[in-house]
Amino acid sequence: MTTGQIVSRMSGDTVLVQDAIGEKVGKFQSLVATFVGGFIVGFVKGWLLSLVMLASIPPVVLTGAVVAKLLSKISSRRQASYSAAGNVVEQTIGAIKTVVSFNGEKQAITTYNKLIHKSYKTAVEEGLTNGFGMGSAFFALFSNYGLAIWYGGKLALTKGYTGGQVITVILAIIIGAGTLGNAAPCMTAFVEGQSAAHRLLTTIRRKPKVDPDDNNGKRLEDMRGEVELKDVYFSYPARPEQLIFDGFSLLVPSGTTMAIVGESGSGKSTVVSLVERFYDPHDGEVLIDGINIKSLHLDSIRGKIGLVSQEPVLFMTSIKDNITYGKEDATIEEIKRAAELANAAIFIDKLPNGYDTMVGQRGAQLSGGQKQRIAIARAIIKNPKILLLDEATSALDVESERIVQEALDRIMVDRTTLVVAHRLTTVRNADCISVVQQGKIVEQGSHDELVLNLDGAYSQLVLLQESHTEHKIDRRLSTPRSKSKSLSMKRSISGSIGNSSGHSFTLPFGLPSAIEFPGGNETHGQNQEELNGDGEVPKKAPMVQLALLNKPEIISNLVTGVVIAIIADWKLALIIICVIPLTGIQGYANVKFLNGFSQDAKQLWEYLKQVQWHPIQKKAKDSAVSVFALLDRKSEIDSSSNEGLTLDEVKGNIDFRHVSFNYPTRPDVVIFNNFTLHIPYGKTIALVGESGCGKSTVIALLERFYNPDSGTILLDGVEIKSLNINWLRKQTGLVSQEPVLFNDTIRANIAYGKDGEVSEEELIVAAKASNAHEFISSLPQGYATSVGERGIQLSGGQKQRVAIARAILKDPKILLLDEATSALDAESERIVQNALDHVMVGRTTVAVAHRLSTVKGADIIAVLKDGAIVEKGGHESLMNIKDGVYASLVELRSTHHENA
Repeated sequence: MTTGQIVSRMSGDTVLVQDAIGEKVGKFQSLVATFVGGFIVGFVKGWLLSLVMLASIPPVVLTGAVVAKLLSKISSRRQASYSAAGNVVEQTIGAIKTVVSFNGEKQAITTYNKLIHKSYKTAVEEGLTNGFGMGSAFFALFSNYGLAIWYGGKLALTKGYTGGQVITVILAIIIGAGTLGNAAPCMTAFVEGQSAAHRLLTTIRRKPKVDPDDNNGKRLEDMRGEVELKDVYFSYPARPEQLIFDGFSLLVPSGTTMAIVGESGSGKSTVVSLVERFYDPHDGEVLIDGINIKSLHLDSIRGKIGLVSQEPVLFMTSIKDNITYGKEDATIEEIKRAAELANAAIFIDKLPNGYDTMVGQRGAQLSGGQKQRIAIARAIIKNPKILLLDEATSALDVESERIVQEALDRIMVDRTTLVVAHRLTTVRNADCISVVQQGKIVEQGSHDELVLNLDGAYSQLVLLQESHTEHKIDRRLSTPRSKSKSLSMKRSISGSIGNSSGHSFTLPFGLPSAIEFPGGNETHGQNQEELNGDGEVPKKAPMVQLALLNKPEIISNLVTGVVIAIIADWKLALIIICVIPLTGIQGYANVKFLNGFSQDAKQLWEYLKQVQWHPIQKKAKDSAVSVFALLDRKSEIDSSSNEGLTLDEVKGNIDFRHVSFNYPTRPDVVIFNNFTLHIPYGKTIALVGESGCGKSTVIALLERFYNPDSGTILLDGVEIKSLNINWLRKQTGLVSQEPVLFNDTIRANIAYGKDGEVSEEELIVAAKASNAHEFISSLPQGYATSVGERGIQLSGGQKQRVAIARAILKDPKILLLDEATSALDAESERIVQNALDHVMVGRTTVAVAHRLSTVKGADIIAVLKDGAIVEKGGHESLMNIKDGVYASLVELRSTHHENA
């Protein structure tokens, strides 16, 4: 089940259930009472005529039952389409930086429109079914009325019925039976509510294999922390045919540190998943203190395990709340202490709102390093017995990494620690190192023991990484902070509103029929229909229609009724028309009558008349405001605009001239103040500095996620504001620190954002260049393999390689690398870096980096501090600056690695 489906059920389906058990219940009871009362009066006044008129009831009931069953099936299909559409919206907005950088807005809108069109077709089908049912029911009723008039006349002649009796019976039965038509919207709501309730209850009653709400199981009050995986067999549910572990065994004694190293996709992170009991093994056991974790209380176990993931996840709340997520009853002193240990306190204190600062969706308002430090503080405050570190310091600058690693070293004392790492320098001090290849441990021992075996797997990894470090350029970047921009889905939304009531050619026929009698409440029933389970706008669209249609309905009803009456029998029609003025006189008399009441009675009467429609009018008004507020919203940077220049030839010269910038969400925090930077075409510039110093903002401004508050940014001497936004983004290729993949196939993810058709040959060339082809080919479905929501079915390294292939396929003029190789093992990193080095030839490359030892090969190194460039030049020239910032950082990094 995807996030979009869950959101749909939490929003749309609950509204449908609410509608079914709300005011429509009382209304339906009123209609049923009217129905029963009408027939009681009819039978009392003339049972024989009433029996004849009962002939219309069976076909009406039968039609209603058939229609209700059909509507239930159609409604389920429609809601499924809306859930899928909602999932597209969720993943698009959640990954808006990736979407806009690859010009994927149109693709997202096209996909959304296709799904909405499916739901539109089911809505039309639903309308036709409903219309057929209503038409059939009223045909039976009206036919019966004709029969009643004929038979009533016959009874008046032969059975002694008076004219008054006949009219009383007919009117009583008509009024009673007419309520069946008015009950149709209620029945529709009940059917849709039943269908929605079934989906909700199915979700609520769903029992996962690993149930976090299960209160059974033993609680370990005094946990030692010994972890053991014994003869484990495991494959992920999404790919059951691909075995990850085949008899895997691992013992981590209490209070020791176990490091797991190996290639991407070898099964390292799976160990963490099994210890956290995200999954259960197919066979074998996972033991804590010698007890199978299946027999332990799940919450109590997870409460004593601290996890820091490679891709830190923060929630859309304050920094304080994110830290206390690890310990809900934490005091402010404990929060600050955890932040200090994680080296997060300094940057938090600089924020205007301090610990109350909102981090945005998935922490979008913080840099990658800042997010990682918050995640580490969250684990520290938990004071866990077992610590699981998955590249915990990968997003930190050299100084922060040193301080945080020291903090982790302190809290790792007397704790069982499991470290998953690619960078072998971070695991040298581990008590034991396990080398994993293809789901099996091929070597195990301490660093000193393993390096003695020169032909061993670990020694080869160390040699490979050390030799590669001498030549590679680190592409490790902080994630650009970007507040999600609203997508240009105006046409889709407008289409949803316009189509929600069916085909336009049915409008003239619908207006006369949906009036006060016999189906006067029909439209008011339909306005409750929820069109979309995931969003407010489609849900509220019918309310807007109601406000516009109510008055024309009445006029159309009057005119149409008069025309039909004249065509049928003009003489009788003229007689009836003569009665119309009496209606006006009656209304005038009502006014005079009310004036004769006391002021209180008059006000009460007027109030009751207004209250009758107030709920619907209020919903219509609020919905209209919500709809048009979204439709009228204009993005400052309009990705759908076709305006702007395009250059015939792009060299790639980039200039930042006197740029000042503050993020919109934190206008009082200055990021750049008179920032100036020149990047010559075809050159590689590495931006280094502490987390939050403004490195990622350079990329965000180049991609035009934001515009500078003042100053200019030029591409080949032309201000980028004057360039066509889509054309500009086609010239750039972005690889982020946290790779974003969409819930689609690997093929679709690599081809994402590429103009025109992508051949299989182009796809494979890009995948081979990023060292992704081999692991993709090993999958049962190859390039047709679905990566899952946000790429969850792939490992971090596999996701990164797919993201790199996506950028390579784009063939950009400007390459923006955000820790492009951070999630790769040594061998993959070497191959991918060589591929990137080849791609970088003749291209302008901007790399934001933390690991200073890997930027030596850059043409230019710019050191940023507090939003300003304090040093710039080549590696050698910067190292020659006495007491220079860059030289100090390199020395600090070297010292840190030597100590490691």
